[in-house]
Amino acid sequence: MTQSPPRPTLEHWILLGILTVLWGSAFAFIKYSVDYLPPAALIFVRLSIAALVLLAWAVFRGRRMPALTDKRWLWFTGLGFFGNTLPFFLIAWGQQSIDSALAGILIATMPLATLGLAHVFVPGERMDLSKLGGFLIGFAGVIILMGPAALADLGGESFLAQIAVVFAAVCYGINAIMARLIPETPPSVSGAGMLITAAILALPFGLWELTQTEGVTLGAWAAVIWLAVAPTAIASVMLMHIARTAGPGFLAIVNYLTPVAAVITGVIIGETIGWNALLALAVILAGVWLSRRKR
Repeated sequence: MTQSPPRPTLEHWILLGILTVLWGSAFAFIKYSVDYLPPAALIFVRLSIAALVLLAWAVFRGRRMPALTDKRWLWFTGLGFFGNTLPFFLIAWGQQSIDSALAGILIATMPLATLGLAHVFVPGERMDLSKLGGFLIGFAGVIILMGPAALADLGGESFLAQIAVVFAAVCYGINAIMARLIPETPPSVSGAGMLITAAILALPFGLWELTQTEGVTLGAWAAVIWLAVAPTAIASVMLMHIARTAGPGFLAIVNYLTPVAAVITGVIIGETIGWNALLALAVILAGVWLSRRKR
């Protein structure tokens, strides 16, 4: 039986902070690169480069990928499908009909999905009122951050697009659970396997769109390379390590902190921060504290 994860250490909190910054900064680079590369092509190139980076890193560290007959490749395929290929496509398709603020709120349901799934599948990750209250407070903070007006478009003509983004959040929850339950595997190997299978799954549509794309600037390629190396390759190793050693419930916190990092990134590139962002940060941190406090 899989043992319950230990309480998060200082190392886990530091890695979670780095993961938050990496994922939070990705929005600005995606916004820039998608003007030159269509979504499927961007996803395929991003995943392919990230897979090669992690594969090279694993080999450099003396790690060997499992034989193709190893059952862990089934786990890698599930991780790649639910953690990368499917949610990437669902979010890209959904955002053709809904704006970023509403998408950000819908994606922030991921911790709630993870909490429910972990309660059923992961020993030691039982749901209680303190966890549930903390995650709901964190979700309220995300709504404050994105602006309550974003909820005005909830339902209506874009209902299917909204459902697609919510399902992407559920996919991320499934990915966090699988990363916790996968048979013992070094994070660099499991991360590489996840990205290899994700790139293969993204290949048909991505390669076709890539052959139809022209006029991609050097800056756009640089943005894609950054997306592949930092928020995808490096972040995948951190994700596997955190989920394995601190549990999916702890990992899920990153989905409340990532929008904050995205706002801070926006400030750095010249966007204006409002009072709601500061209030949202306080509410989100309060929710994180409540969900993780010692009982």
